[in-house]
Amino acid sequence: MSRHIKYLWMLALASTLMITVVTGLMLYLSEVKHQQNELQRLAGNLRQQWQLNPGSLPTAAELGYLRSQGLSLQTGTLSGDNVSLLLPPQPGITDAAVIQAARGIAGLQQTTEKHLPYLLYLQPLTDNQGMVLSKSLSQLRQHYLRGWIGAALANLAVIIVLFAGFHHIVRPLRDQLDRQNLQHSLSWEHMSGIAVRLSAQQLILDANPRFMELFDSDREQRLSAIQPEEERPQIARYLQQALESRTLIDFECTLIGRDGEESRWALHAQPWHLGGRDYILLTGDDITKRHHMEGKLRAEQQRVRAYFDSMQTLLLVCDQQGNILRINQPVQDLLQMDRKQLSKQPLSYLLPKTHAARLSHDWQQLLGSHAGSLASEFPLVSASGKESIISWRLTRISNGSHQEVLLAGLDITEAVANQRALEAANERIREALEQAESANRSKSIFLANMSHEIRTPMNGILGASELLLDSALSEDQRHYLDIIHNSSHALLDIINDILDLSKIESGNLEIEQIDFDLNRLITDIYQLFNEPVRRKGLSLVYYYDSGLPANWRGDPKRVRQIITNLLSNALKFTEKGRIEIRVSGQQQEDFRYLLSIEVRDSGIGIAPDKTDQIFSAFKQADTSTSRKYGGTGLGLTISRHLARAMDGDISLSSEIGHGSTFVLQLSLHEGHMPEAVKQPPAIKQERRLLGRVLLAEDNSVNQRIAERMLSRLGLQCTTVANGEQAITEVLSHDYDLVLMDVNMPVMDGITATERIRDLSSHKNHIPIIALTANAMLEDKERCLAAGMNGFISKPIKLDTLGKVIADFLPASHHA
Repeated sequence: MSRHIKYLWMLALASTLMITVVTGLMLYLSEVKHQQNELQRLAGNLRQQWQLNPGSLPTAAELGYLRSQGLSLQTGTLSGDNVSLLLPPQPGITDAAVIQAARGIAGLQQTTEKHLPYLLYLQPLTDNQGMVLSKSLSQLRQHYLRGWIGAALANLAVIIVLFAGFHHIVRPLRDQLDRQNLQHSLSWEHMSGIAVRLSAQQLILDANPRFMELFDSDREQRLSAIQPEEERPQIARYLQQALESRTLIDFECTLIGRDGEESRWALHAQPWHLGGRDYILLTGDDITKRHHMEGKLRAEQQRVRAYFDSMQTLLLVCDQQGNILRINQPVQDLLQMDRKQLSKQPLSYLLPKTHAARLSHDWQQLLGSHAGSLASEFPLVSASGKESIISWRLTRISNGSHQEVLLAGLDITEAVANQRALEAANERIREALEQAESANRSKSIFLANMSHEIRTPMNGILGASELLLDSALSEDQRHYLDIIHNSSHALLDIINDILDLSKIESGNLEIEQIDFDLNRLITDIYQLFNEPVRRKGLSLVYYYDSGLPANWRGDPKRVRQIITNLLSNALKFTEKGRIEIRVSGQQQEDFRYLLSIEVRDSGIGIAPDKTDQIFSAFKQADTSTSRKYGGTGLGLTISRHLARAMDGDISLSSEIGHGSTFVLQLSLHEGHMPEAVKQPPAIKQERRLLGRVLLAEDNSVNQRIAERMLSRLGLQCTTVANGEQAITEVLSHDYDLVLMDVNMPVMDGITATERIRDLSSHKNHIPIIALTANAMLEDKERCLAAGMNGFISKPIKLDTLGKVIADFLPASHHA
């Protein structure tokens, strides 16, 4: 104990000296700061005096006052690199300091002259004059040094007096108190825990009231009497170790109370030697609650660890530097390594080198951002070298003073492989689609070209035959011309069927939604087929349910095309009996009806196993039928496609030798009365058109046919062979209308139309009608987009030409 007192006095002495030194130093620095402020203030005053009276020097009285304050003053004028001093040399002020002031440098400086410290203040006066004030610090230092030494000696004297008083007065009292403490050392009433004095044989000699209250024990009883049997050997070893090592031993144990309940205690075994005998002073605190909480915590940790290992998700816990702390069983299985092999290993060691930088970036981003987690994807390499691609979720977890990172991952190796295979398959599919689209475009181009090439001569054949039929002919001549005319139309129907099939296959088929009169439409078809049916010795019957509306909303052109194809087939394959057309329907909701249009014949019929085949392109029931009746086999295929495009269908019921029934079913809304269609004047002797027409056509046959038809219509015609000539004619002469062929050499009709529409004169509004052998829908759209007003598809019919032109030109009546 006395040794500790000595250390305490030495610490007090050292602390006193340190406080004295620090206090003296702070006072000295404060005084230096004060002197700096005084120098600066004085320099400012002298500078103001100089500015009021330039070139004046301080008087002898002023210099004497400065010297009495321990200050020196020097001024000088700079000439080049030399300075001319205006006052005698002053202590502490060098020429270099004056030069700096004359050059405009202002502020405080410290310098030493003859081992004496000086404080300087440089003050510029003019562009080449400066002033320097100096203050000696040696007297200040000596003053504070003497004061500090005096204070240190005074403090030391006080410490010595206090130490002597303690040694002669306090120490005897302390020794007496220690003896009293030793005599009453077992008075532990104030302790909250337990305290027991044990003999070397671990017998209870004395205990505090708290111990006696909790435990049923008597003096000279062994401590083991209140211990569980399984813990007694270990506790005995702890107590014996405290005696033998003469050191404090801390341990935990269970003690049995008066009521038989067990409680947990943190005990401290302190060896104690008194009166020549060895004792053990055993003190402790009740930690039963803490022990129970620790037990629950261990159980919870065990349960979490079980969950951790049983989860199929890959789980790793790493420290802030990325070293592995814990892993679950799926990670061990994946990497084929156990916990000991992976513990404390950097996570980056398990990654391919190409992904280590990515992991480092994600790691720094997670630790450096406010976000608690982020997603990442990087592979792990097993002990066998197998690389597995893992989708990770990295979560930052604060654990007291440090942070940990939980990595939860799913093995997506198979999914990635499947995705890559799917992407490869999709790429192949895209390539195949591109090839198919390319082939489809090639087919469309081919069909358009073939249509143009076939329709061009067909225009000449049909036009010439139509013109000849209007002339005076013998009966044989008219018969042969009818054959030519009808055969040409049959060939044109085949071409149109092929084009329709091409549109359907390419998805370019468009369906209109307009109001039309179905009864009138079928009546027109009935009148068209009535004469051919009569000539074949058959009868044609038409029924229209009187309870149905007459007007519908749909595509009348496609409905007409389907019914015409069905009637054509019925007429072709029926030799006797009759053909019926029946229209019926059932009303549904929202003014919608399910219409059924039946075409029934008494012809040869179709075998049940052939009913699906007849709706395939270029196929008929059998090849012998094709040879006997002819045809391409496209009509029914196109009809079914058209019906399905209108959200309908065509069904068939047939029996060999008893005929067939085709049923077209359409779901249509009830429509309104269609607007009156403008009827062009009949192109007969009684009505002729007036006007001048420019014909742009490169084919000489088509030129002669078109010129003859225009002449029949009463129109004057000028012919050119290409679009460039057409533009020249429009600019040079006045025309009422232009018939423009689309495909021409030098300049096509589309380009020529666009050039005409771009003209700045009034002629850019002249009506232009396209003449083209291309019958595709996109060709018509292209013509209208270029600025054309109408569209006539070759081969040209006289009545069609007259109807289209009549919309733009006036007509005159002739009796």
